[in-house]
Amino acid sequence: MDIGLKLDVGFADDEACRRLYGDRDILPYLRALGVTAVETALRPGTDAQALSAYVGACVGAGMKISFHPYSEGTVFNAASFASEGDNPCRKLHQHFFALAAEAAQRQGVATLVNIHAAAGPAGASRRELLERSVLFFTWARDWCARHARDVTVLTELQFRPHVGEPIQRIADDYDEVLEIVTRCNIPACWDFGHAFKNAQRYDMSLYPPETLLKHVAHVHCHDARGRDHQPLIHDNVPWRDFIELLVRNGFDGRVILEVPAWDFLQTGGIQTLTASVQALQSWIRHCRSAS
Repeated sequence: MDIGLKLDVGFADDEACRRLYGDRDILPYLRALGVTAVETALRPGTDAQALSAYVGACVGAGMKISFHPYSEGTVFNAASFASEGDNPCRKLHQHFFALAAEAAQRQGVATLVNIHAAAGPAGASRRELLERSVLFFTWARDWCARHARDVTVLTELQFRPHVGEPIQRIADDYDEVLEIVTRCNIPACWDFGHAFKNAQRYDMSLYPPETLLKHVAHVHCHDARGRDHQPLIHDNVPWRDFIELLVRNGFDGRVILEVPAWDFLQTGGIQTLTASVQALQSWIRHCRSAS
């Protein structure tokens, strides 16, 4: 099982990273700490040359890489997907999958690409958005099987919009995540913070059904205090219970500590990052020894 960290392209020049890590050489420091994976955001404007340099630096430091495209509110979102014609969503994701295939070749293991399901206006048909998501992920799985065999596409448990927000997100509950992964035959990413906030605000189930646990191949782990994506210091999100459940169900994927550098800075700095990684390491060892 790999412990990973959210890290953006251009991290070495990012103000928050420079303040967090000081004069430390970031990738060797993280690798020595026990971080063996990184996840980076992909956006329509992500520069392929800068991404290639990022991949090279991470692979050189012994890190496994996963990608996390963001497209909500744009024509590149799964809500706008079509399998024919000059479709922007399809074309952009083909580009992302090709970049992921290059990364897989360089790192010697599959590149995970974690993609959100469709998001659309609050008044849109939810069933139509879900079916559009199924169409997109089925296409993505098949395209990668033909053109990028070392790329694995996943979908994530999403964060349900706040009351009154004029949007809706497919797969912001466990049942929809399970429907997508079973119909499309793809794995799932379980976002612990999203699960906690959804349950806290909407009285939704905190724990997933047993059937979904078998499909989880990737994890976003973070705590919450007012908002999520916080270091593992507040003990509000039951991340230990979640990891124990996963280990009992055979999980051996990547646990990404999805906390931005600014949030580490605001809650204790580098000591908080170190404490979060060490807490994860200790608990994973405990769960493995108990299983």
